Amino acid sequence: MQAKELKQGMWVEHQHEIAEVIAIDHQANTVIIENQLDHQRSTISCDEITDQPQLHGGCERYY
Repeated sequence: MQAKELKQGMWVEHQHEIAEVIAIDHQANTVIIENQLDHQRSTISCDEITDQPQLHGGCERYY
């Protein structure tokens, strides 16, 4: 994915786990995400995020 496709608070999939987008750096094409399970934050490239249309805002689970 690209930074322009992401929004703060959005749920995404990273390394087969669900995480929330905390902040976006459009110039560097990176995001800070917080893992749903252990609440650890990581800065990663947007290219590492898998587009997962089954996730939606306000819900941290698949439907």
